Amino acid sequence: MGDRLRQLTLAYGALLLLLAFEIWISSQPFDRAFRPLILAPAALMCGVIALVFMELGRGRELARLFAVAALLWLAILLGLGGLDPLTRADHDLNRRQEKPGWTAP
Repeated sequence: MGDRLRQLTLAYGALLLLLAFEIWISSQPFDRAFRPLILAPAALMCGVIALVFMELGRGRELARLFAVAALLWLAILLGLGGLDPLTRADHDLNRRQEKPGWTAP
């Protein structure tokens, strides 16, 4: 087995392990403060893909610049997308709030 094939196989195995860990951690009941930790395996997956499959460590400076710009854009999208579920308040919808002088139909 060549060195490149061994490197790709190890990277693929690492991605599968990170995926299994991400699926396991997402099924665990965590407090709200620990929800951003679910993104840690995804960030590690991005790093493995960028370094091994895209070979950004050996690429030209322009390729690295575009990769950094893509990571910045991804961080913005994930940050804005994560604001909604992270800041959402839990409301009890089964409880009616009755106003004085108001009767339910």
